[in-house]
Amino acid sequence: MESEKIIVMQKKSVLLLYIFSLIFACGCMVWLVFNVETGSGGAKTDRLLSTPMGVAVVKVFFAVCAVICVYAAVVLAKRLINAKPLIIVDESGLTDNSSTIGFVPWRDVKRIYMVTMKHNKLIQVELAYSEEYLDRLSGLNRKAAELNMKLGYQPISFSLNGTDKKPDKFLADITALWERNR
Repeated sequence: MESEKIIVMQKKSVLLLYIFSLIFACGCMVWLVFNVETGSGGAKTDRLLSTPMGVAVVKVFFAVCAVICVYAAVVLAKRLINAKPLIIVDESGLTDNSSTIGFVPWRDVKRIYMVTMKHNKLIQVELAYSEEYLDRLSGLNRKAAELNMKLGYQPISFSLNGTDKKPDKFLADITALWERNR
């Protein structure tokens, strides 16, 4: 086993996600502009959606969806342009570029384990001093990490979907590195 493990997102996966998020965002915006109008008969909606309040709720929902998809497209575009590895694991510690936590020395890692959520394997890295690392995160990333923690997940939590790595083998490899170097 080599001492350094690098996880890089496959460009094809990122590109497909990017295209999908742009298509969905455009679809939401087109639907907002052309499909729901009160009394226009443009959309075959039930009585709730034909009221001004119903139309407003639907428009807000699709506007939020469009904003989320545009945000996802921006993040994915940055990943396409910046070929930085998502995770780097070596003798000195773990570098998490996926959540922008950055470098974590092995001495600050309490435990490494895997959870399965809806057929998706997530590798969790429990930190001895979580708050110190959460302070490194900016606004939205920090809120996402705090929400993960409220749901019982760790601030460093990553899936290997979209990479060529097998979660079980990668977990065994990084656990061995951690145990050797902590």
